[in-house]
Amino acid sequence: MRARLLLAALGACVLPALAAETPQWPPPEDVQQRMRELQQVIIARDSTPAQRDAARQELAGFLKSPAGRVKGATPDEKTARAPRAAIDPHPPILMPDVPTAPRPPVAASEVARVEVTQPPRPILIPIPGAAGRVAIDPRTGELLRETPMGYVDPKTGQVHPR
Repeated sequence: MRARLLLAALGACVLPALAAETPQWPPPEDVQQRMRELQQVIIARDSTPAQRDAARQELAGFLKSPAGRVKGATPDEKTARAPRAAIDPHPPILMPDVPTAPRPPVAASEVARVEVTQPPRPILIPIPGAAGRVAIDPRTGELLRETPMGYVDPKTGQVHPR
């Protein structure tokens, strides 16, 4: 336990001594004056964005330790971005679809057929005042009379069951 405390205390004293150069703070008067000038360039309304960026980079160099100046930019520092439009550009105009060649006619064997196996039921139309009910045959459009076993076509006598 004591050995650990002794090593921790020794490490706390030795590490600062191992630093290559200790930063001098506050910096000399001429450096402080240059830092104020750079700050004024950054906040000035009439300075251009390029001048502001150059002033920021130079000021960052003054604020770094001597070892940090040698290493260059850190990952936290702002990297230069490519210029970009203020609005997103309009998407490209697509070419219209080219019509395809007409297809050859389909053979009769490939065409679907529908076969009616049961005739459709007659449609009932109530007529007020008529004796019985009247229906219309959907195939022929003829009027059919109601009977107890279904509907009868008066012209042909054919019976349509209910």
